[in-house]
Amino acid sequence: MGSTRNNLVILGLVVVLLGVAAYLIFIRQPVTESTQLGLDLQGGVSAQLEGSQTGGGTVSREEMEQASDLIRQRIDRLGVAEPDVRVQGQDQIVVQIPGVENPREIIDIIGRTAQLGFYQVLAFDQSPNTPEGQVQSVENEMEEDLRDDEAFEPGETKILFEESPAIQGSGTDVSAYVVRNEPDLTGQELQQNGANVEFDAQNKRVVSLQLTAEGGNQMADLTQEMLNESAVSGEPALLAIALDQDIQSAPQVQDVLSDQISISNDGLPEGLPEDEARQLETVLNTGALPVNMEIVSRTTVGPTLGLSSLRSGLIAALVGFALVLALLVTIYRALGVVAALALLIYGFLMWGIVVAVPVTMTLPGIAGIVLSIGVAADANVVIFERIKEEIRRGRTPRAAIQAGYDRGFRAILDGNVTTLITAFILFALSSGSVRGFAVLLVIGVILSMFTAVVVTRALLGLLSGRGVQLSPGMMGVSRDNVTPKQPAGVR
Repeated sequence: MGSTRNNLVILGLVVVLLGVAAYLIFIRQPVTESTQLGLDLQGGVSAQLEGSQTGGGTVSREEMEQASDLIRQRIDRLGVAEPDVRVQGQDQIVVQIPGVENPREIIDIIGRTAQLGFYQVLAFDQSPNTPEGQVQSVENEMEEDLRDDEAFEPGETKILFEESPAIQGSGTDVSAYVVRNEPDLTGQELQQNGANVEFDAQNKRVVSLQLTAEGGNQMADLTQEMLNESAVSGEPALLAIALDQDIQSAPQVQDVLSDQISISNDGLPEGLPEDEARQLETVLNTGALPVNMEIVSRTTVGPTLGLSSLRSGLIAALVGFALVLALLVTIYRALGVVAALALLIYGFLMWGIVVAVPVTMTLPGIAGIVLSIGVAADANVVIFERIKEEIRRGRTPRAAIQAGYDRGFRAILDGNVTTLITAFILFALSSGSVRGFAVLLVIGVILSMFTAVVVTRALLGLLSGRGVQLSPGMMGVSRDNVTPKQPAGVR
């Protein structure tokens, strides 16, 4: 068994680690915020998106990875903490976002392709104050009328719609625009991070767009041509700004525009609603997704259900932990008390690691921790049974403890390595919460090796070195089962 000095060094290191864990859990931030909870414990939204090429082509893994990065950027810009965005298979992305209050808006923004386009309006029609339930039928009628307009050319033009709250009265103002199939100017001419939420001269909220120098030149040429045509025809020159196939606004061009334009909503006193403006800014600044994304499934976990799951998981874990401690103390007496102390140290250090990494805690993650507690207890059982065998053979407690650790360590190492291999395979072949289970199982097994072998050995060594007498009964061995040590020369 190691010297008293070595045991004191080990236990001193444990005290330092416990202090660091206490700082991370209780002092650095409120304890209620120190542990990150997963979607199943905190509530949130999970969505599975499928990518496809326009025209039905096959998407590549590289394109899906790029789409995944852009979706993660969009979520980060919204201030959502710790989103889990992973590519799954060839053409799918799984998104898990815990703790969100507006899951519908989040899902809408992460799935948008965000193709920005500027179109010259060739013809238009409007229907103000449309009742809520009649918007679709009004749009169908407007589309039929515009198809008869001379500006509409099948195969060359298309009809896009704009819906906005009524400027006066109630209902929805619906507008339909005939534009060319391809935009006259695309979002590729938008500067990096060139979209910003601002307020115009009337103190209305707008999203200003800063174009590149080349884009500014193209915009100037386009608006000059529109003004020339307007002067001849007498019709207003409208520039439609579309995101994907939805018109965001269609302001009248009165002067030649260059590299600075804006998206507005004159139908509301405050201009663009704040949430809509922020989302528009986020989508434009993160760029267009390289593939079309379709939401194939969506799951929302309410905060109440998450809290109930957390409570149930913690109760199950604590009950299991308490039963393991009681069993160790009952069977192994003094050895069990030492093991119980080591397991308490294990639990606190495990909590500290979860906070420090940080690891997002989920129900499968709690299961991984509980399983690693069993692994730690099993390591103590293997060693203590070896110690009891040596005690029965008549060896002194000090010698029995030394032999128990020497002979039991190999079996413990083999068992834990097998568990680690299984956990690594789970991590490599799975995703989502199963990966969380694997991560916490790996951390738990490695930490359990430290506490179940090194810490308990140091504690027992220190007790033995201080002259504490551990009788066979205190170690769970009946005196009747102890073989008396034979005097030298007696056979």
